[in-house]
Amino acid sequence: MITADKFLTPAKELGFNFYTGTPCSYLKPFINYVIDTDGFDFVDSVNEGDAVAIAAGATIAGKRAVVMFQNSGLGNAVNPLTSLTYTFNLPVMVITTLRGEPGGAADEPQHELMGQITIQMLETMKMRWAYFPQVDADVAPALKAADEYMKTTSQPFVFVMRKDDVADWKLQKKPSISKKSLTVTHTDAFELDYKERTTRTPVLEMIQQELGQEVAVIATTGKTGRELYEVGDLANQFYMVGSMGCALAFGLGLALSKKTLKVIVLDGDGALLMRTGSMATVGAYRPQNLVHILIDNEAHDSTGGQGTVTGGVSFGAIAMGFGYEKVYSTDKVEAFKNILSEVKGGNEATFVHLKTQKGSPEKLGRPKVTPAQVSVRFANFVQSKQR
Repeated sequence: MITADKFLTPAKELGFNFYTGTPCSYLKPFINYVIDTDGFDFVDSVNEGDAVAIAAGATIAGKRAVVMFQNSGLGNAVNPLTSLTYTFNLPVMVITTLRGEPGGAADEPQHELMGQITIQMLETMKMRWAYFPQVDADVAPALKAADEYMKTTSQPFVFVMRKDDVADWKLQKKPSISKKSLTVTHTDAFELDYKERTTRTPVLEMIQQELGQEVAVIATTGKTGRELYEVGDLANQFYMVGSMGCALAFGLGLALSKKTLKVIVLDGDGALLMRTGSMATVGAYRPQNLVHILIDNEAHDSTGGQGTVTGGVSFGAIAMGFGYEKVYSTDKVEAFKNILSEVKGGNEATFVHLKTQKGSPEKLGRPKVTPAQVSVRFANFVQSKQR
């Protein structure tokens, strides 16, 4: 057993000071120490997969990030670990616990199967892993091996933490809980019939024209990224090719790490429905440089146009309830252009809900730049900006 500082202090010396994740009793000393200690940033994620995406966004900004979660949530993290950090070469450090370890301490029944297959899952995903160090003398070699692997391969490294690997650390800081009641008032400004609305491509053209090339633009997976590439391939654009629903969490990690850079997240209705909880994290941390634009055509456009349920959803009201500071909604192109003009100079966590109809160019291509190339190019753009 080691104390939290025996790992976290030398890890910080290697640059690892951005932490995110979800709680586990095995991780309690780590999370509490990071929250209590100056020099560390901790983002409390609502979902393990979102935590991976947040860490990936911080990594692209030049941070060295650590994701912590219970192995019960490893399933939630599989998608971004296999289609975001792997595909875009983003080396986050992962610490997962081993609840239900075979032959280990007695645990709750829901951990039995996951305890048996955790290591198998990591190896199936081709992730390099090691057991968390249990004595002080093993910490430096373990960190050195992880650090060298991540730098050499640009891939994540996983530590598997077992019961009692880390001594208890009681949280000193009290959580900041608002005692104010929240009143949400929002009226959606949608006036057009579905077929009167614009399609997505003119919207993306307008975003490029109005916001320029000094903002970071993250386009969700599917046709949004493909159409943005066709409109004009630019170094300030990141095209998600997987990790459905993770664009917002990725943008949040970037925005929190690069506070002077305006970050624009272009989301889709199906994707946002999949991981709506990330909006709560945005509302809690309220990065003043983040603009979240939902292009909502009420359909899964890239898979054949099957409908989503957003025809009856007020995302504006949801955004306000989650704590976004500024919320807009419209289905008119000119109104959207005016909104872009406002948000470009704004300094508030902002949500824009734009209704469109489905449809895209008949011969829509795919980006000819590889995800790895996009990652390097986008990181260079982001990191060239002031902190």
